[in-house]
Amino acid sequence: MKSVIYVIKENLSNIYRIFCIAKYELLADMRDSKFGLFWNFASPAIQVLTYWLVFGIGMQRRGYDGIPYLPWAIVGFAAWWYISPCITSGCSAIFSKQNVITKMKFPVSVLPATVCVKEFFNHLCMMAIAIVMLFLFGYFPNIYWLGLIYYAFCAFMFVEALALLTSVLTMMWRDVKKLVTSLMRMLLYLSPVLWPAAFSGYPFMTFIMKLNPVYYIVQGYRDSIFFNKTFLDHPAMTIYFWVVVVVLFFLGSSLMYHFKHKMVDML
Repeated sequence: MKSVIYVIKENLSNIYRIFCIAKYELLADMRDSKFGLFWNFASPAIQVLTYWLVFGIGMQRRGYDGIPYLPWAIVGFAAWWYISPCITSGCSAIFSKQNVITKMKFPVSVLPATVCVKEFFNHLCMMAIAIVMLFLFGYFPNIYWLGLIYYAFCAFMFVEALALLTSVLTMMWRDVKKLVTSLMRMLLYLSPVLWPAAFSGYPFMTFIMKLNPVYYIVQGYRDSIFFNKTFLDHPAMTIYFWVVVVVLFFLGSSLMYHFKHKMVDML
């Protein structure tokens, strides 16, 4: 518990610094391109359009549970668009700041959080695209849409806990970054982003997909928007998800605390 308290305390006492770093990196990314903010909307829109052409039209998927495929897919992809870059960038959250760490005393444990906060802005851009699409298909806000706030918090805590762990592991073994990047390609298809978790005739695959914490988040987004459900409708999945998050956070905090004075040497 000492390591968990250390990480939580360091992050809470540096909230302003976390937001400043995230803002600086976000603006730096925009300055690198001529159109800047345009790409924060264009990139996810092009990605969604590509998957819709392949799966919605090419593979003739008509939708699931009475929901047309395009709005069904774009809501799931909105959650994935936040989770995926947080996981891949979270691996190098510490390593990418080696110039700062080696030159000054810096609270290293806040770096994974800066990645998650930065990517959350892109998530909001993706959600704006999703909401416009939902309006076009006749889906309008109701009280259950407030559940998106809870599931966005779930997504943040999950990627923050995972980034804490993988960022330290990447410092120890550089191959972790390549491994995670490779696994992310498989994780997309093991998450109910492009198709539902229920595989007719393959109950084992359904079980595997539901063990994936991303399932809880993606399905939660859809439950809030399409099916008027809350997390209280899935108590077992809620408990399982938070157990996974707590375990990941505990492991990440333990490694971060253990190696906090050795980061410079590991670089």
